Amino acid sequence: MKGKIEKLNNMLKKNWTRVWLVCMIIALGSLVAYAAYTEVSSIKRVVSTQDSPSEPFSSNCMRKDITSRRLTAEAFDVWVCNFDQNFPKDYSSTEITYTMEAELKVKIGPTYYSFSDLQSHVTPEEYSAYVTKAANYSIYKKQDDYSGVVDPIVTKYFNSGNNFTVTFASDTLAANKSSTDIYTVNVDPADLNNPETQFFVFVTADPNGALSTLSARLYATKNSEEQAAWRGEILEDLTSGKDYDFYNYIVTGSGSGTVKIYWDDSVFELNKFFLDIETLTVEDSDDSTNYNGWKMVEIQVNSATKKSRYEIQLFKVQEDDSVADPSAHIACVFEAPD
Repeated sequence: MKGKIEKLNNMLKKNWTRVWLVCMIIALGSLVAYAAYTEVSSIKRVVSTQDSPSEPFSSNCMRKDITSRRLTAEAFDVWVCNFDQNFPKDYSSTEITYTMEAELKVKIGPTYYSFSDLQSHVTPEEYSAYVTKAANYSIYKKQDDYSGVVDPIVTKYFNSGNNFTVTFASDTLAANKSSTDIYTVNVDPADLNNPETQFFVFVTADPNGALSTLSARLYATKNSEEQAAWRGEILEDLTSGKDYDFYNYIVTGSGSGTVKIYWDDSVFELNKFFLDIETLTVEDSDDSTNYNGWKMVEIQVNSATKKSRYEIQLFKVQEDDSVADPSAHIACVFEAPD
């Protein structure tokens, strides 16, 4: 045995350079493999969209981070459930008590105003017109999980008497079985044909205990396809409640004219490669009323001779910051030729 060890030592001494090179190759290979694994794991973190079961409190439209939902009919049902929407069989093992609240707000430019704040931003005549129109918006509880169909149904309207806010206090979802309450929001039918949205119903379900509050903005507006114009929309599913590393902003439409992209440069920056390819120049916003302090670019669009779709990447200025509602920090405005 001793002789074999001596022969091995002699061989290593004679071939030490080769042995060292082999060891270095193995070590470098391990580092490359680890780096590749780390990179793949990082990529998976960005593109992964499926979560494991989270909280047994969810909705068909409300999320942890407030989202927007365009309505295509004058009545829309809002569900409040005791399970995760992705895992409906994993319902809560305890009873859930929550408060359902709906508030009507008016959007002027990028800002949503409660009626209590609205008066200081519009004329008395305009405020009176807003109050009159608010009477066409309402909400009622359609289904109670304990009693079944609500009878009689009591429709609650948004008005100065309730400060344009309707509250359903101490509503309850059952334990150890699937449980869902349903509320119906009614919007002004005229707004389904209105190309500009001003009225938004903010719905919020606030549970007792450690569960997360859910919320959404509901609004009615004319279908974009009917307008034969251009519009911008974030590609990622904002209703998922996820916070992405970056967002894809898709501008699509038909016809020719000028598309102005406005964005809050304290939150997002546009992909410089896109700006270079399209030979666009970043300027200060020319709309101090709606997008004061933002940046903008102008795109001369023509779906017949150029493109009908532009894809723009939005990168966070602060990478680690969470953006609750990305769509509130970017806007697309189309101007048709005279």
